Amino acid sequence: MAHMRDPLQLRDNLQYCAALDELYDLLFADPGTPAGLRCDELVRLIEDYEVRRDGHDDDRMKRELAAGHLR
Repeated sequence: MAHMRDPLQLRDNLQYCAALDELYDLLFADPGTPAGLRCDELVRLIEDYEVRRDGHDDDRMKRELAAGHLR
């Protein structure tokens, strides 16, 4: 993704795909480096977009399963 002022969220499938492409290039970046920090940021943006797009939150579902709320 071109760092177009780094959006706070991915707005559409085009930005989502661009973020996935950039993430692929950064997967083995060392933690704490600029590339590693960018990788972390992209993961957050991608996960947030997927939650909005798919309508579910994996972390929330895991918490509810652990608490016995979903069966």
